[in-house]
Amino acid sequence: MPENVPDPPVDADLAVSHGVDVVSIARIADLLAEFGDSFRDRVFTPDEQAYCESQGTPQQHYAARWAAKEAFLKSLSDPSPSVPTAAIEIERRADGPRLSLAPAAADALAATLDERGVSPEAADTAVSLSHDLTAGYAVGSVTVVSTASRHD
Repeated sequence: MPENVPDPPVDADLAVSHGVDVVSIARIADLLAEFGDSFRDRVFTPDEQAYCESQGTPQQHYAARWAAKEAFLKSLSDPSPSVPTAAIEIERRADGPRLSLAPAAADALAATLDERGVSPEAADTAVSLSHDLTAGYAVGSVTVVSTASRHD
């Protein structure tokens, strides 16, 4: 279990939601080439753009972040949430990638957690990114782990 989430109380249930997405790196490269800054600014935060552009093959790093954003959306209860992808930031940290959520994304996650009887303070997220230029794909995975009190 992620280290931020306390051990569940005896009368609690573990709640997990998971999303995964796979995207073609070439598709993201095509969108970057066709729409340039307009696509970058609509989908990625300035920090994400700075990181991706500093890499030797930016398109694969953009693709991995796109996939993780889509994975986050799939982890929510609402099958079609109206959360802009730029409201979901994939931060690069020494201990691995983490989600940073703007209010629209945080509110959508809070609504999902509320449906499950979980407070946002009792939840944590895990993010996994992978990309392979040779295979041509990037994968993003997001897991939300929380404890929910039983309603007997």
